[in-house]
Amino acid sequence: MDPAAPPQFLDQYENPYFLHNSDHAGLVLVSDRLQSRADFHAWRRSVRMTLNVRNKLGFVDGTVPKPPVGHRDVGSWSCCNDMVATWLMNSVSKSIGQSLLFMNTAKAIWNNLLARFKQNDAPRVYEIEQRLACIQQGPLDISAYYTELMTLSEEYKNYVELPVCTCGRCECNAAILWEQLQQRSRVTKFLMGLNETYESSRRHILMLKPIPSIEDVFNMVAQDERQRSIRPTSKLDNVVFQSSGPSDAAAYDSQLENGAFATQHQNNYRSKQRPVCTYCGQLGHIVQKCFKIHGYPPGHKLHNSTMASDATQPASYGRGQPNSAPRNQNQSQFSGPHALQKTNAVANVMTGSSPFLSSPATNAVNIDLSQISQD
Repeated sequence: MDPAAPPQFLDQYENPYFLHNSDHAGLVLVSDRLQSRADFHAWRRSVRMTLNVRNKLGFVDGTVPKPPVGHRDVGSWSCCNDMVATWLMNSVSKSIGQSLLFMNTAKAIWNNLLARFKQNDAPRVYEIEQRLACIQQGPLDISAYYTELMTLSEEYKNYVELPVCTCGRCECNAAILWEQLQQRSRVTKFLMGLNETYESSRRHILMLKPIPSIEDVFNMVAQDERQRSIRPTSKLDNVVFQSSGPSDAAAYDSQLENGAFATQHQNNYRSKQRPVCTYCGQLGHIVQKCFKIHGYPPGHKLHNSTMASDATQPASYGRGQPNSAPRNQNQSQFSGPHALQKTNAVANVMTGSSPFLSSPATNAVNIDLSQISQD
């Protein structure tokens, strides 16, 4: 086989000179255009990934050089080179793109961007390490906190690459051990920045042997977060449900759907708690506020009526004032064989020891015991 012959590609996508239908001059490689030095490293990483997917990375890193003059691939290389150069200029700001317009190759444009924006990485590395040292969850949820930590960690790894054996004689797997050490450091930083509400999960993870990976730790803490977000069933609602209805829970559920029955049912329970007057036997007031004893208030339709005057007569009974009831009838009531029992009952009323009357009712019913003793 002639070594000068071009390689034969079994798949057309393996050919760096192949252009897909979606490969056009107006294509923008990344969504965020390059604006300043601060976002250059993230921009460079995104552009390299996009060019590698389209099998055009060799035009910027020099692995696909320009063929000599007279080669049959010169035209294909020139077409793809201009296409990649156009993509690079579309992916930077307008002011930066104007300075790249008159460069001949995509590799020259790429090297110019590297020389202009890739300065000393020490300040950025210092900033990342500082943020990693004091990163905290704070008001963030577990997913947002994990994303921020991993973003900083991956960026730091991009600046400070792991040492790789180049002699080919290393058999101690130092690179793998170093990677495991970095993974454990990420787990430690993640657990250190969690809020105190996840103290139980943090203690449980630290007791595991071996320490799980950062992905497994994130999953365990995220499950704890979801468990905390579940609202527990209120026990108070269950108690009210059991005590506010009839014993048959099924009948209560069917009847409660009717609004009229629910209102009536509620009013029936409230009526059992209404006060009962011990004087007139009516609901809604107590004896201290009974109108039949103390009289109806001004403005009432029965104010100054015969009913009110009759109701207040017992207050003046026995004081020598005119009374419609004959005195002999009153005396005969206390002269029978039950006089002693009635005398004790009247004494209880005057002293206020009756369980049904308080001091205002005692003042209203004032009976002279001298009449009883005279009889």
